[in-house]
Amino acid sequence: MKRAGNMTCPFLSIQFGERFMDNEIDTQSGLFGKFMEIVSEFDKKMAIFAGWVIIIMMLTISYDVAMRYIFNAPTTWSFEINRYMLIMVVFLGGPWTLPAGGHVAVDIFTENASDKNRALMEVITSIMAIVYMMMFFMESTAFTLDAWHGNIRSTEYLGWPLWPVRSFLMIGSFFLMLEFIFRLIRNTAILMGKIKN
Repeated sequence: MKRAGNMTCPFLSIQFGERFMDNEIDTQSGLFGKFMEIVSEFDKKMAIFAGWVIIIMMLTISYDVAMRYIFNAPTTWSFEINRYMLIMVVFLGGPWTLPAGGHVAVDIFTENASDKNRALMEVITSIMAIVYMMMFFMESTAFTLDAWHGNIRSTEYLGWPLWPVRSFLMIGSFFLMLEFIFRLIRNTAILMGKIKN
């Protein structure tokens, strides 16, 4: 099964190595394989959407700078909106970036390690990441529901409800947790000798 490798959107060209996506796993067949494909495709669409958000951020920031320094009339909404959009970019783009190999990684210990030792370290770090993302997901869900039930709004100029912004933390952490689970399965299969890295 081909995981999301190269992705483009108008005005952007995003391409990462496919270090974590070169091999197929026996467990990626049947219903579970379909589930992984659906998640992978959804992650890709979220990342494309995040790419468009970056373009909107660029335009709004440029507009604010022009208004501030050319016309001496800074906007009252640009900073707040761009802060919300930055949250969207990070949490909607994160799940796709992990299998694409785009996250920052320290490879000082794995660079010269054997395939099985590298897979073992990936299994350990994946388990740690899954636990963390599960806690983050639960906390962000409570954080979002608190804003929903309490009708919590921004204290800044726009005064927007905060639950939509907080929901991006919940969505992003959930799908990133799934991607770490997929990575755990893949590297477990490498340790068991079912696939080669």
